[in-house]
This record gives sequence, C-alpha cells and structure tokens, in this order.
Amino acid sequence: MKKLNWNERCIEHGLEQLPVIKDRRTKEEVYVRLVRAQRRARWKRRWLKVVASAAVLASAVYVGPHFIVPTRSDKNEASSSPVQTLEADGASSHPKAMMAASEPVNAVVIALPDERIGQVVPVVVPLPGRFAPNERLSAALGELARSPLREASAWLDGVKMAPAAGDGRVWVVRVLASHRVFAAGHEEQRLFFDAVMETVRQMGGRSIRFFTGEEEGLDLPVLGRLKTAKINQQKRMYYQNRSSSFGYPVLIPAPGSARSFSEALKQMKKSTIHGLEPAIPPGVEVDSVDVDARHATVRLHLSARPSAEEAASMAEAVLLTAKEFGLLDVTFESSGLSTLGPYPLGKPIHVPAGPNAALLATGP
Repeated sequence: MKKLNWNERCIEHGLEQLPVIKDRRTKEEVYVRLVRAQRRARWKRRWLKVVASAAVLASAVYVGPHFIVPTRSDKNEASSSPVQTLEADGASSHPKAMMAASEPVNAVVIALPDERIGQVVPVVVPLPGRFAPNERLSAALGELARSPLREASAWLDGVKMAPAAGDGRVWVVRVLASHRVFAAGHEEQRLFFDAVMETVRQMGGRSIRFFTGEEEGLDLPVLGRLKTAKINQQKRMYYQNRSSSFGYPVLIPAPGSARSFSEALKQMKKSTIHGLEPAIPPGVEVDSVDVDARHATVRLHLSARPSAEEAASMAEAVLLTAKEFGLLDVTFESSGLSTLGPYPLGKPIHVPAGPNAALLATGP
C-alpha cells in the first residue's frame, strides 16, 4: 500500500470538509455515556452466549433419544429376540411400541380347515408387496398355494371373496359350481363354511352374501341353502391346540362373552372346549391388568417358570386377545424376568395382524 505523506495543511483542509457538530455536553457527560455504551455491549455478548448454550443443550435433549441405540449386555439374549421397533398408531397414548416378533407388516389372515381337530386354524400370511383391498385375499391365497400349507388352502381354490361396494362390512363370496365342497361330507362342508366365515371376519367383514357361480345362494346339505350370513362379533379369547395336523401347536380363537380384557385373561386360565388348552399355563397368574385408552399393562406372577415355547405362545395369545378388545399394544411386566419368549418385558408390544405365523416356516 502506498504511504501517504500528510502535513498539517492537508489535515486542516480535511477537517474543514467535515460537517459541523453542535454538542453542548461537557466532556464528563460524554465520558459517562461512553462507559454506559461499553457496558451494554458487554452484556449483549454475554447474553448471546447463554442463549446459544441453552439452544445447543435443548437440541441435544430432543435429538438424543432419536439417535441413541439401546444395547444389551447379553449378546445371546439379543440374538434370540428378533424384535424390531415400530412407531405406534396415532390412537395409542405411547410414543413407540415393539412389533410382535417375526410379524409381517403387510399381511392377511386366512383360516384353514384342520380335519384332525375339527376346527379352522387362522394363519397370518405375509404379502410380498402392496395390493389393493380387493386383491389382498387372492394374493395371500397365492402365497399359501406355494407353501407347505397348500393342501389345506386348496379348499379355498375356486372361491372368490371380496368386499361389496361400501364400507367393507358386507362381503360377497362366490363359489364355483364345480367346487369339491358340494361332493364332500358334512364335516368337511362345515369346516369349509367356518373357514370362509373366519377369513372374512379377519378381513373386517360383518356379513356375507353367497353365490354359486353367478346364481345367488349356496346349497350345502349340512347347512341348507344360504343366501346371507352374519358374522359373530363377540370378543374372542385365544387358546392352544397341540393336536393340529399342521405338526405344530396352534392358537385358535374361541367365542367368548367376557365384558373386559381383564376378565378375558381370567377366563384364559381355563377351557371348556374340547381340544383347546388354556393359553396361560399353570404356574402363571395375572396379578393385574391396567387399560389406558388403547394400551394395556399386564402384570404377571410366576410361581413356576414356563418354557420358552409356552411363554411365547402365552404372550401371543394375550396380544391377539387384546386385539379383539380393540387394544393396540400391551406391556408385560413380571419381576425376575426380562422376556417372554421373544417378547421383551417392560416395553409396549404392538398387537400382531394374526396368529400362527410359524406355520408357514414349519409346515406339516
């Protein structure tokens, strides 16, 4: 930079160009104002630092839980509990719930006849993609046709089930005139009818209109001629059957008359239906049940520890029964335990879409 040589004449000339300022304050008053201005400037700098620190702290508190991944000290326990987190529905009062282990997000429940036990077994079927409401059922039947359960699902070949126009409460079921059910015995016809009714119920239907081909009505000797049928809307409880022809203990819903979820769990300690065993095994007592909106907390007392298989079946039966009563998630609590099978204690568990998901993996 070029250095300028200022002399007194240049300086005087520059000062003469400045505007005239008239200030009648004394130099003492000017000094006081300068000191006050310096104090205000220092206070503003300190206050900005405090605000910035508070903002950083608040953001850390808010963002922290979203980035902290919980860890377990027992690696074996973590690997044996394949449970993933999932955001709870808006109706739940709890911010997060755990999804039921191995539970598919997009799934349909199909009821399959089991001639050995004389009952239908609902099975949750995962779908490989997104389907329109009127395509979900046929997609699930296609998955079953390629599974170890294809023999049982063959009873639903040639059957079309779809919601009628409206809110989805009324369904239309069309059975081909050449379907094998018309030549079957009474027990097979009854199981076929129960399978159709349970499948539509699981899809949210309230009543069914039957057609044989394009002709209205369905003629089954065991039932007579059917044009319409209403689906039982009782709150049901889930029980266990160990004699299923599918080669695996299954959970089956039985009609109930419990007035509340708490009362239903008490009834699940015993069974009066042939072939169905209580889902809550001996040595396990339900101490209390607290229902808050669409969430329930179930406290258990164990005088005898159930096996991992019994614990998993019991937890799944409780979750499915909770779904019957309109609940979205359940928290299990029990002193001295950290899990019930694959389900963690002390955390909300989202109710599953349906039972017996393991059947697709094991098969008969």
